[in-house]
Order: sequence, then structure tokens, then C-alpha cells
Amino acid sequence: MKNKITLLLLIFSSFIGRAQQQEDYTIAILGDKLIPETDQILVQLKEEIKSVVGQSANIVFKDSFILLNDLNLEKAKDNYEKMLQSPDVDLILSFGSVNNYVIAKNKVFPKPVILFGVINDDFITFPEGQFSSNIPNLTYILTPKSYKRDLLQFKEIFPFKKIGIIVDDYLTKIHPVKKTLDEIFKTIEAEYVLITINQANDIDGKLESLDAVYLSGGLFFSKDEQARLVNKINERKLPSFTSIDDHFSDYGILLTSQPINNLDQFFRRIALNIESAVHGDNLAQLPIYMDIEAKLSLNIETAFQINFPIKYSFLLRTNIVGNANQISFQKQYSLHEVMEQVLDQNLNLKAEQKNIELASQELKFSKSEYLPDLSTSISGAYLDPELAKISNGSNPEYSTSGNIKFEQLIFSEQASANIKIQTELKKATKENYNSKEKDAILNAGVAYYNALIAKANFLINNENLRVTRQNYEIAQQKYDAGQTGKSDVLRWKSELAMATQNIVNSYTQLNQSFNELNQILNNPIGLKIDVLNEDFKNPGDKDDFKFFNMLDDPFLREKFTRIVEGKAIENAHELKSLQHNISASKRSAMLYQRSKFLPTIGLQGQYNHTFSRGGEGTKYPTGFAGAPDGYYNVGVQVSLPIFQKNQRNINRQKSFIQRDQLNIQRDDAIVSIKRNINDIILSIVSQFSNIELSKVSTEAAKESLELMQVSYSNGAIGITSLIDSQQAYFQAQQQQANADYNFQLSILQLERIMSYFFTLHSEEENQIFINQVRKQIVQN
Repeated sequence: MKNKITLLLLIFSSFIGRAQQQEDYTIAILGDKLIPETDQILVQLKEEIKSVVGQSANIVFKDSFILLNDLNLEKAKDNYEKMLQSPDVDLILSFGSVNNYVIAKNKVFPKPVILFGVINDDFITFPEGQFSSNIPNLTYILTPKSYKRDLLQFKEIFPFKKIGIIVDDYLTKIHPVKKTLDEIFKTIEAEYVLITINQANDIDGKLESLDAVYLSGGLFFSKDEQARLVNKINERKLPSFTSIDDHFSDYGILLTSQPINNLDQFFRRIALNIESAVHGDNLAQLPIYMDIEAKLSLNIETAFQINFPIKYSFLLRTNIVGNANQISFQKQYSLHEVMEQVLDQNLNLKAEQKNIELASQELKFSKSEYLPDLSTSISGAYLDPELAKISNGSNPEYSTSGNIKFEQLIFSEQASANIKIQTELKKATKENYNSKEKDAILNAGVAYYNALIAKANFLINNENLRVTRQNYEIAQQKYDAGQTGKSDVLRWKSELAMATQNIVNSYTQLNQSFNELNQILNNPIGLKIDVLNEDFKNPGDKDDFKFFNMLDDPFLREKFTRIVEGKAIENAHELKSLQHNISASKRSAMLYQRSKFLPTIGLQGQYNHTFSRGGEGTKYPTGFAGAPDGYYNVGVQVSLPIFQKNQRNINRQKSFIQRDQLNIQRDDAIVSIKRNINDIILSIVSQFSNIELSKVSTEAAKESLELMQVSYSNGAIGITSLIDSQQAYFQAQQQQANADYNFQLSILQLERIMSYFFTLHSEEENQIFINQVRKQIVQN
């Protein structure tokens, strides 16, 4: 024990001795202007520098040596001079365009200087093959930021023709921004408009002629001002791109290009450069370029808001951010609105409505047999004069005459039967239409819930993509810290690609479901719609839920089923249509039986008049009277068919066969109704329990995933366990969504069989219906 204490004392003394030998090394920090995250960033930077350099020197940061120029060139120059003249400052760390512009103009650097920050390599050029500053005591840290790279990438995604380039006004005073952009646009087939800003309102009136915006200004604006700037762009529905800071994506910039885990890499690179300076290494030979992997983010909410045409191939290599639930739409539908519109606008129903109109015309046609038939004719004749001469005045050479003919059917068994048959067929056609109407409502409801399921899957896949990206970044951080191998990073990169592919597929399915709904509603296929799920937010308050909730009691279920069967059979339009066809068939059989004994009676009358007579043959012989110019006749016709080749008997037998066939079809329809009701009721009972179980499963899977993420971050579990946990969570989410909507679909199907849709009736009507069923259950 004594030896261990002695060893500890020796180790402690060696640490004290080493600490006493370390010299202070003071670092001055020059910046352009405060941003909201400045304090937090400085804390992280100081900790990283001390962690890396702490073994070589005692790093000192003083508040008096942290100076800002507020974007003023003279102040930037004064700050730099003060730090050069201060004997306490050993190294100058400079951030920002203004500071770097002022400092880089110097040719000699008495103290070590590291230039870092918003340095666009379009403005700093080095000879080809030069990878260090080659200037004593000076080094840069150049990131891949470049107007040219950003604009080319933006052009690949969206083929803009005239783009606005928004930059801070101060930047144009220190860098040849316009000259640089002129050179860049010699290789880009587009025009640009340079817009300089000091505040968000400076872009007012300057976006009208543009079709896209590249944002490279506003970094030092307040958060509210930055948000206002982005809102002004989005209000014009202009696609936008930036690479200055990823929090612009949160404000609604469409596309953001930012390095992955940039702060950690940047801070480590700064710390290593400072360590080299402490050791006395020549900064002139340090590498100036910093290779980092950039990520491109798409704000899906903004894409929906501005109706941005998303390329699926582009989605595969993009991080999706924003609220995917904020789908842009021109019209948003509830289930009730879908049902109402399908009744009014569905093309199939409109076509079916024409069948009713045709049946009405057929009925009118059959009744028209008992309407009078009145016709008239006028004629003129010329006869051979020689023939007319010997006609004794009965056929003159020239004559004109006319007549009026009247016919009226008094009684016909065929006509009377046809009126009755057509009346029944019209009723059958109406019932067929009612059936098609209910089918259309069901199909619209199915399309509505399919769209809800597709939307839920899209949002679930979006959440899966977010969590997968989060896990990928955790793996990347662990790899950077040496806590895991490259295989974990690659595995999560593969998972990220699959998650992105899944969201592309689910987005396609969502649009397809909207197209289907648009077709059913007779909307333009391209109309942007959305579906609301208000009906399932509080299912216990819905009338149909109260009605079908009776199924939860096994003692009432059988009675409920029998009563619903009775309601369905009573209301079934298919059965009513068949019954009308059966009645028509009966009347047809009666026709062929009664037509043996019942005659057809008709009344006929005709009036003739001669208007003129001339030429030869106009005179009657002496002693003969000529016919009057006008005369009429009236008659009654009675006909009774005695034998018609046995066709009456054959037709009568055919009507009997048709009636038997219709009766069989009716019996089959009743059996099908009962079978469907029993199947759907069993499905509803099963799905009702699935809803509750899926909620429990989803909550448990989510909690498990959160615990697994913490354990994976701490190295307690491997990647396989975390992937399995994540997959279990999202499968549980999909099962819960499917359980909810499948339950609603089953209820909708049972309502169709009953021919009673709760959504289309008032609360009072629904309550009366429910009370009737409950009363019948009690009575039985």
C-alpha cells in the first residue's frame, strides 16, 4: 500500500512539474460581426483548441483580445494593428470576409495569422499546384465554398433562365463580385441580376422578372430578419439555393448545400494549425485547402409550398428536411366533401343517369300507343286528256285534292302490358342507378382512405429518413472520434440510400392515389389536392363508431348481425331492381296468356276534299250527279289473333324461365349480402383490437429505439441492434396507420351493404337509425 501511495505522488509531481514548465500562449480572435450562435461557437472552439494544444502550451483567451469590426474596413484594420502591437498576443485567428480582406493585403506578418471563415475561393486564386500560402507566418483554411460550384449545381437541379444573386452590400465593396459573376456566367446559359442588401426589404420589387434566387447574403441579419428575407422569396414561389448557413433551410430556403459535421472538422483543423504554430512550425507550408463532404438539403415543405418540380433522381442524393405534412394543395378534402362531390360530379354516375332518362323515354313511348294518330296529305294529278275525256267526269285532266286521317287505339293488351313492363323496368333502372351511386360513394371512400394510407406511409418514410440520417451522423461522429470502424458508417450510408429510395417510392404512390381520387371526383388530373383525417381524430365521437361499437359486446354481436342483415336486405337496391324485373316478367307472362281472349280495338276516320278540277273530263254526263268536293268516313276495327304459330305460348314459357332465373339471382344476392356482412363484422372486430394493440406496439417500439440510440452512441450495443430497433419502430408505425384506416374502410364497406352512409346523414338522422337498431336488439 505504501508503495502505491509513493507511485501516485511521483506521477502527480511529474504532472505538476510539466504544468509549471508550460508557457502561456495567447490567442486573439478577430471577427466581422456577432451572429446568434457566436457565444456557443466560441466555447466549442476554445475547448477544442485547449484539448489539442493543451499538452504543448497553456492556451489563453482574453475577452479583450476578441474584437469585432461590425463590417467596417477601418475598424478591421485598427483591430488587426492593435493585436500586432500587443506584446501579449502570440497568434491571430481571423474570421470573416472583411477581416480576411484587410489582413490578406499585407505582405509581411510579424505574428502567426490563420485566416478562416467565409472565404469564397472564387475571390482567392493561387497558382495551379500551390497548396500552401508560401508566406511566412500566414496560412489559410479554404473551404469548398464557390459561387460557380453552387450555381452549376443549382442549374443541374432547376434549369433557371434568369436568376437573382443576393449578396451583402459590404461584400461588393471588398471583392469584385460583379466581375466574378460575369466570368462565371460565360459558362452558364442564363442571365443574372445582382441584388445587394443591407436588410430584408432591400429585395422588394427586384424579384418580379426572376425565375430563381441564389442567396449569399444575410448571414449577419437577426433570425427574424433572415426569416423575413426567405419568406419574401417564397411568397414569389421562386426556387432558392444557398450555401452560407444550414439554418436558412429551417427558415424555408428550398436548397441548402452545407458541409457534413463542418464545425467539428473546422475546429480540429484550426486547433492543429495552432499546435503547429506553438511548436514553431512554418505556417507558410501548412495545407490551405480543406476537403470536406458537403450535403445538399431539400426543404420538402418549401417544395410543396412553391410547387417545385422535384426530380426523383435528385431526391436520391438529397437530404430531405422540413415538415412533409405541409403538402401544398389547391383543394383539401374531408370524407364528407369527397362523398358529396362524387354524387354531383362523377362521370360514371352521369353516364348511369342517362339510363334513367332512356328508361323514361321508353315508358313515354309505350304510353304513346294510346295517343291519337292524326295525319294529312295533299296531292295533285295530271291525266292523259284522251283518257280523261272518256272518264265521264270522274277523272279530270287536272285535279288537286287533300285528306285528313285520324286513328285512335281504344284498347290493346299488348300496349297496356308494355306500359306496365316499362314502368317496372324504369323502376329497376332507378334502383340500378341507386346501387351504382352507393358503389361510387364506396369507391370514393376507398380512394380517400387509400390516399390517407399513402400520405401516412410518406410521412412515416420521411420520419424514417430523418432518424436514419441522425443515426448516420452518430456513426460518423463515432468514426471521427475513433470509437467505431468505417463499416458502421458505410452501413448507415447504405441504410440512408434505401430510406431515401423508400420516400421517393412513397411520394410516387401518394401522387398516384391523388390522381385516382381526382378521376373519381371528375377533377383535372393535375389538380393539387390533399386529404384531411379529421374524421379519425376523435373516433369515439363519430356516429358510425358509436353504432359499430356495439360489436365489442359478444352477447349483442349475433343479434346485431341479424338486424344488420335485415336492414341490408330491406335497403338493397340490387334486390329492389331484381324485384322490379320479376314484376315485369310476371306481366309479360300475363300478356301472352290474356292476349288469347282480349281483342285489339281501334277507331279510324278520314275526310277527303277536292280543291280543283280542270281540262278534259271535268263534266259529268247528262242525268248523272257528280261526287261532292268534300266527304268523310268513320270506322271501328276489332281484331283478335286466333293462332300465331304457337309463338304466344313459347314467349309465355320464356317469361317463366326468366322469372325463375331472376328469383335465383335474388336468392343468391341475399346469401351474398349475409355472407359479406358476417365477414366484414368479423373484420371490424379484429381490426378494432388491432388499433389498440398497434398503439401500444408503436409506443413501445419508439421508446426502445430512443434507448437503443443512446446505447449505440455510448458504444453499449452494435449497429445491428440499432437497425433492428429502428425497423421495428417504423414497421409498428405502418401497422398502426394501416389498422386505423383498414378499420374505417371496413366500416365504410358495411355501410355500403346496408345502403346507409352515416357521413351523408345528419346527426339526428343517424341517432334515429342507431336507436331503431338498439330497440330491435332489446326486443329480440
